[in-house]
Amino acid sequence: MDVSIILINYNTFDLTKNAIESILTETKDVAYEIILVDNQSPDGSGERLRDLFGDKIIYIQAGGNLGTAKAFNLAYASASGTYLLWLNSDVLLKENFVKELFDFMEKTPDCGICGGNIFDADGEPAHSFEKNAVTLKSIRHFMSLTRYFFEKLSRRRIDYNYTDSPIRVAVVMGADMMIRRAVIEKAGLFDENIFMYCEETEFAYRMQKETEWKAYNVPYAHIYHLEGASFNGSENNFSEKRYRFMLSGYIVYFKRHFGEKAAEKYLKLLCRSYLKFMIAGALLFMRNRFRLYRQKRKIVLEYIKKGVA
Repeated sequence: MDVSIILINYNTFDLTKNAIESILTETKDVAYEIILVDNQSPDGSGERLRDLFGDKIIYIQAGGNLGTAKAFNLAYASASGTYLLWLNSDVLLKENFVKELFDFMEKTPDCGICGGNIFDADGEPAHSFEKNAVTLKSIRHFMSLTRYFFEKLSRRRIDYNYTDSPIRVAVVMGADMMIRRAVIEKAGLFDENIFMYCEETEFAYRMQKETEWKAYNVPYAHIYHLEGASFNGSENNFSEKRYRFMLSGYIVYFKRHFGEKAAEKYLKLLCRSYLKFMIAGALLFMRNRFRLYRQKRKIVLEYIKKGVA
């Protein structure tokens, strides 16, 4: 088997159905299997998807809401592919996406992880990778007003590849992450202390720290990502639940690789950055932005008070 495609469902029948149908429609000239893990969806969507697709998928009932890292690790135990492609349930494949990533892996022996260029639901360039390793320094840069206004004025993202050439990156987004099986065999599975969000960041950092493999963005492999759809959240419709998962994931990441003090500094950095964005939002009469960062800052202050130990 060339590629094992892994999806995780939790109360997202329509999204997961559309994702699987796009795989079946668009994927050609590569041997693949689809493994669907259902995190015991209360709405019964897992069983409905099992009945709908039958033997076109390998269906695994997790027996509880395991989150994403544990669910992927569960699927890995049943996967037979040389490569593992982790897709979010809220994606739609474009063109022969799986084959493009597979071919790149086959001809790039030092590639341990790769992913494509991501578009949002409106077909606009979206967050596709992190160019540099996630550290306090890189987050300080990412959270700067200079970067924010540069992207707004130039209308060009720093986390999207506008060229036709693959590039080395530090992190490939978990929405479309293809992993060489040999990487998992050497570096280990995803960190199950992370419920969801940041698991791909931790895994990619560990891979490049402990092995010889590298991560790449493959810009001619395209995918649509309806980000946050399973939480009904977006930048304009903030999901507190989603944000808390993200914060918790990054705390685990910083503690594991840089220590507790770095995790504490991460939270304080966010707190200061959100205050700057709140002030900018107030001065520029951007009320929605002001409210968004005030809400995020309130949550971060709660985590600071609670501590990261």
